[in-house]
Amino acid sequence: MTKLLAKLSRVVIVAVAGLVLASAVKADPLMFSNVTALQNQGFSKVDLFSNSGTTLFGPELSFTVDVTGILPVGKFDSLRITYIEANSPAIAQSFDIPVFGSIQPPFTLVFTVTSPNANAQGVAATLVVDLLNSSPDFVIPGGQQADQRVDAYIYRFNVATPVPEPSTMMMAGIGLSLMFRKKSRQNRP
Repeated sequence: MTKLLAKLSRVVIVAVAGLVLASAVKADPLMFSNVTALQNQGFSKVDLFSNSGTTLFGPELSFTVDVTGILPVGKFDSLRITYIEANSPAIAQSFDIPVFGSIQPPFTLVFTVTSPNANAQGVAATLVVDLLNSSPDFVIPGGQQADQRVDAYIYRFNVATPVPEPSTMMMAGIGLSLMFRKKSRQNRP
């Protein structure tokens, strides 16, 4: 009877350990969050989820995205970023996870794209973020669909080039006129 109880207790311990380990792996999947645009040389951050439709100033646009969770041993994933702008082909970038072959989540990835059509009036753009081997990989943080899990997320915004202030334009004009005046004086006999 003692041997039977010992065997039964070992089976129960192994079963409980297996359930605990399995739930730990399932409980923390690979996810992305907090996609932000860096503006003003990185001094300002714009949360793209909370500020849908905002105008970003480019043409060089830098973004950050947080990646969290547990990547099973020996497994790999890729974070694909696709930048799409009106009347231009999509610009896709993929980043392997673990990063550089050894950096495991959590980490913040910084990436940059160049807007091909940014102008003073602004152009519509989207940023699609997706973990290719994880599903779902994003939890909607707010709004009507709060806490819904999805496989990828599309951020919508506009991209514009900064318009110089009138005083800057005036100073540039004065500088150019003085430069041409000096050259014309030098060319006189």
